Amino acid sequence: MDPKQTLLTKLARIFSDAKVDDGERAELRAFLASGELSNTELRAVFEQFVTTTWKATIADNHVSELEKQRLREIVRVLGLDASVLPKEWIPAMRDE
Repeated sequence: MDPKQTLLTKLARIFSDAKVDDGERAELRAFLASGELSNTELRAVFEQFVTTTWKATIADNHVSELEKQRLREIVRVLGLDASVLPKEWIPAMRDE
């Protein structure tokens, strides 16, 4: 399987329950450290994952608490900069 697709699949699985456990974190770190993807490729995959996640999140025009938790966990675990996030994502993560 293509390394980019492999990473997208891992990200979807790891963040599916909105919580990243130690084993998942270690698995992700190992893949990122493997050198299979360049930093530029990693950024592109992360941006694609963010875009896809956002589309799924707003598909029903409502951001649930679980979805907010998932968004926050993605930002925290991946160490994402706000510049790669859809502008609507930041307010959606806030507790209301």
